[in-house]
Amino acid sequence: MMNVEQAITIERLIEKSDAGEPFLLLDVRNGDEYEAWKVEGRRPIETLHIPYFDFVEEPELVSQVPSDGRETLVICAKGGSSEFVADLLREAGVNAKNVEGGMIAYGDYLQPVRVTLDADESGRFEIWQLNRRGKGCLSYVIRCGAEAVVVDPSRRIGEYERFVERLGARIVWVFDTHVHADHISGGPELARLSGASYFVGGDELKQAVTPVRDGAEIRLSDDSSKTLAIRVVVTPGHTPGSTSFLVGRRHLLTGDTIFVSGIGRPDLGGHVVEWSRDLYRTLHERIAALPDDVVILPAHYSDVSEIRDDGVVAGLLGEIRRNVPELQIRSEAEFVEVMKSALSTPPETYAKIIAINLGASQVDAEEATEWELGKNQCAASRH
Repeated sequence: MMNVEQAITIERLIEKSDAGEPFLLLDVRNGDEYEAWKVEGRRPIETLHIPYFDFVEEPELVSQVPSDGRETLVICAKGGSSEFVADLLREAGVNAKNVEGGMIAYGDYLQPVRVTLDADESGRFEIWQLNRRGKGCLSYVIRCGAEAVVVDPSRRIGEYERFVERLGARIVWVFDTHVHADHISGGPELARLSGASYFVGGDELKQAVTPVRDGAEIRLSDDSSKTLAIRVVVTPGHTPGSTSFLVGRRHLLTGDTIFVSGIGRPDLGGHVVEWSRDLYRTLHERIAALPDDVVILPAHYSDVSEIRDDGVVAGLLGEIRRNVPELQIRSEAEFVEVMKSALSTPPETYAKIIAINLGASQVDAEEATEWELGKNQCAASRH
């Protein structure tokens, strides 16, 4: 382990960027990697890009890095090349630190934020949003007393086990809102290890699930008077098995059905017309029946600007209805055409990840890490 003064964690980097603390981020990855995926903070990050191999061939490039007293945080893919460059910079008098784990660590880091509830509910249960900042993926822990539900966990399940343990609870249910395409779900393994029931909707599943029906209520309780009902709301469209969960009175975990600034793309299974029709009916019948004060808690977001001042990605359904163009469309045929024209070709790895999450194939950790690089591309449009 290197001297702590010569290194910084991704968690600390994100904290510094969100707080607006001054630093320079030096990215030493190759140009194509840098252009495809960058560290994003809730406030602008001053970034300088000089590839590692340029430093190797021309060590005098250290003179292009300002030595103005600010911290220079050096990042690469895994943390090795950046450690070399940080050493060069310190020898030249620059206050440089290596970002441990690099972009891989950035892609895996989970930032837990507590969701604010209404006064009459906050004493009975709590909702935590775990933001995978590097990918724009959101998972959730819902706790009532000593029982907890985990929704849309990523594959590094130890994070969820430790988090729930710190809350003083045990996991009794694990839900996936749908068969994910951008990342490998930790749901089946987390449920197996914790002894919890597991559910994800879909007709092509090759793994065992505990079925739940539309409208069913999953109840959490403890030995006191605290109870919580989580209602199952079937919302097909992004995938045929997409399912939302209404927590308490008005917090709806929507998966990729509806986001804060858009809707989920209906083409990842290769059935854009059929799934677009399902999505239209879900949005204009099932979601339309809900009141404006319902709080939407999605499974993904497209931009850090969607993170609110309190750190949570969420939106009121009434505001989303008014601001998302796709929700203004009143013709199913027009909606299908808009979906067809709005969609881009998904990453090739998405089909492989879907097969993993269906239980149809397996992958080793190194492949999984490579497949999950970069932000999610699960929205039908960008706003």
